[in-house]
Amino acid sequence: MSRRAVLFWATALLLVGCGPTRLHVPGTLSPPPVPQPGRETLLRAGFARIDITPPPGVGLAGNGPEGAAARGYRLRLYARVLVLADGGGNRVALVVADLGLSSALLHRRVAALTARTDGIGVDRLVIAVTHTHAGPGHYFEAAGYNDQGSSVAGFDPVMVDSLTARIARAVHAAVADLRPARVAWGSRAVWGETRIRSLPAILRNIPLPTAPPDAPAGLPQEYGLVDPELAMLRVDLRDAVSGAFRPAGAFSIFAMHGTGNAPSNDLLDPDIQGLVERRLERHIDADLNRVTDGGFVPRAVYLFANGAEGDVSPAWPPQSRCNVPTFVPLPALAGPFTRSLWEWRSPTATHLASCRHAAREAITAIGKSVGDGAVALFEALGAALTDRLEVGRAFATLALRDSARALGICSEPALGLSTLVGADDAHTRILGWLLFGLFDVGLKQGSPNPDVPGCQAQKRQLFDAAFGGLPNHLFVSGNLPSYAQVTVLRLGNRVIGTVPAEVTTTAGRRMREQMLASAREAGLPVSAALILGHANGYMEYVTTAEEYSAQYYEGGSTIYGPGEAAMFGRTLARLAASVSAGDSLPATAAPPLDLVVGHQRHVVPRRSASRVPPPRIERVSCSGDTLYAWLQLGGAAEWPVATGDVAAHARVEIVVDSAARRVVSWDDDPALEMHLRSRRGGLAWWELRWSGATGRRYRVRVPGGPDSDPVECSTR
Repeated sequence: MSRRAVLFWATALLLVGCGPTRLHVPGTLSPPPVPQPGRETLLRAGFARIDITPPPGVGLAGNGPEGAAARGYRLRLYARVLVLADGGGNRVALVVADLGLSSALLHRRVAALTARTDGIGVDRLVIAVTHTHAGPGHYFEAAGYNDQGSSVAGFDPVMVDSLTARIARAVHAAVADLRPARVAWGSRAVWGETRIRSLPAILRNIPLPTAPPDAPAGLPQEYGLVDPELAMLRVDLRDAVSGAFRPAGAFSIFAMHGTGNAPSNDLLDPDIQGLVERRLERHIDADLNRVTDGGFVPRAVYLFANGAEGDVSPAWPPQSRCNVPTFVPLPALAGPFTRSLWEWRSPTATHLASCRHAAREAITAIGKSVGDGAVALFEALGAALTDRLEVGRAFATLALRDSARALGICSEPALGLSTLVGADDAHTRILGWLLFGLFDVGLKQGSPNPDVPGCQAQKRQLFDAAFGGLPNHLFVSGNLPSYAQVTVLRLGNRVIGTVPAEVTTTAGRRMREQMLASAREAGLPVSAALILGHANGYMEYVTTAEEYSAQYYEGGSTIYGPGEAAMFGRTLARLAASVSAGDSLPATAAPPLDLVVGHQRHVVPRRSASRVPPPRIERVSCSGDTLYAWLQLGGAAEWPVATGDVAAHARVEIVVDSAARRVVSWDDDPALEMHLRSRRGGLAWWELRWSGATGRRYRVRVPGGPDSDPVECSTR
C-alpha cells in the first residue's frame, strides 16, 4: 500500500473516531419560592459583575468563518447581573454578558448551579448577550456555530466550564447583595445612531412601515424606520451604613447590532455596548454618588441588553468596512510544478489600519451619544422611584423539529445563499460570485427564488438547483439548533419577552403588540411590552413572512422558514397570559436537550510556564500620538482575571511622568490595545499601543511591579 493510501485511510479513521460531540442537558427548574411573612411588598435587588475576558487565541464569533482569532484585547469583557426579589420569595436573575451569541447550553449549565444555591432555575434565569462581534466562541449549543462560527473551529469544554462557573458565581454574588430597593421604569428615544440595514426587505411589510410622528425631520428613511426606544429600569439600593437609598445601576434594552468594529478586527472588545455601559456606570459613581477614588472597575452596574436588532446596524461610516480578500490570478508562476494559478489576496495593511481607525472613531462617537441618552434617562427616572415591583415569569421550551407542524414552521432548518455572503456590516469574500464566472446562482442580497418548492419557500439553498434539498439535509441542517427556550417576565408594569434569536424591527413590534394584548386580557396591569433578543439560546434570525420573501441576509438566516415570527408571536402571547409567581413549573416546561455541539478541540490555551517570573517592561517608545511598550506579563494561558470576580486593579497603566504619577490610561480604555506577540517559554509577551498621547512625558507601569523609563511623546 502506498504512503498516500495509508495517510488517506488513517485520516478517514481519525475523522470517524473524532465525530461531533453530543450532550444530554437536563433542565433544572426553580424550586417553589419561600415567602417571607410580613414582607410580601418589600422589593430587594442586588448587582454583581464578573470578568469573562479569555486569553488570546480564541475565535471571535459573529462574522462566521471570516471571524479572526483574537490576538489580544481592548476593553475587558464582563457579565453583569441584576437579581430582583419580592417578599413572596420570587426571584429573577437578569444576566447581560459581553458575548457574541447566547447559548442554551450555557444557560442550562448555569441554571443547574444557581437553582441549587440560590433557587434560580432555568425559568427564573435570563442570560442575554450584547452581541458584540468581538467576543469569544466555542460554547454554543449547535455544531454549526462552534465549527463554523469563526476561523478558529471547535467546541471547547473549558470555555463552557469557565463561563458557567463565572456567571453562576456572579448570580450568587448578586443574591448575596440583595438589599431593599427602589426602582423606576422609563424610556427615551435615541435617534440618528442606528439604521435599518436591509431597507428593501422591511419595505415589503404590509402595512408599509413609516417613521413615527416624533422622529426628527430630515432623517433618511433607513434611520427613521428603526425602533429608537431605550427602555430602562433604574435601581437604587439602600446603603448599609447610612440607610439612605443611593443610585446603584440599571437594566436597559436597546436595539443595535454589536458591529461597530471593523470586520477585520482581531481584538476582544465589547464594542459600542461596552462604552455605553461604562458611560453610565462612571456617571453614577462620580457624578451621583461622588465616588472619588475612581477604581479600575466601577461600583455601579449597568446591564445594556439588545432588543429587536435583527435588521438594525449602528451608524458606522462606509470607510469603516474593510475590503475582504479577493480571488486573483498569481502575478507569475513560481515554476513548472506550481499547484495553483490563483490565490486569495488580502487587503493591504494600510487599508486595514485605515478602516479599523474609522471604525474606532465611529464607536467612540456612537457610544458617547447613546451613553449620554442613558445618562439623561437615568437622571430623569430619579423622581419616579418606587419600592413596588411585581415579579412574575412564564417559561417554555419549544422542540422545533419534533413539533414543527404544530408550531407552524418547517421541520428541517436551512440556510439561504444570502446568509453565506454576509450582511452589510461584514460581507464575506464570496459576495457576487458567478458560477464559472457566468451564471448568477444567488450569492447576493435580495435574490429570492420564486420557484423553490416546499416549506422554505423563496429561500435559495446551496446547490438546490441540481440536488434539491439533499445538500442541506446531508451537510447543513444537522448542525443547526433544534430547540428554542422562551421566557416572559413581568417586572412591574412591563412584560418582557425573551427570544433566542435576532428579531427584526417589524417582527419585534408585532410580537410586542401580541404580548401586551394578551397580558391585558389576562388582567395584568401592564403598560408596555419589550422584546429582549439574544437570550437563553441562539437560532439565528426571525423575520416577518413579508421580509422573508425578499431573501436578504436576515431572511436567508431565518432557518425554520417564514412561519417563525408568527410562532414566536403566539408563544409569547400564550406565556404573557400565564405569567405566575409563587409557584414551580411542571417538568414539561424544561425537558432535556439533546445537543450536537460539534468537534471538540483545545482552543483556550492550557499551558503556562511552571514558574512565572515578575512582570518586565522591555522597552517603551512613541510615534506621534501613539505610545508603544513591549512587556512580559503573566503566563501564556492566563485569563486576565484568573481568580476572584473582577480585577482589583489594572494589569498595566500609563502614568504622567511627574511626582503625582497621575494615571491617564489602563488596560480597559478604548484608546489602549494589548496585542499578544509571543508565548515563548510559556510566558505571555505583549505589545501595548496607546493612542492618547498629548505631547508629554509618560511612563508605563505594572501595578505592584516596575515602572518603565520615561518617554517623550511629541504630537507635532
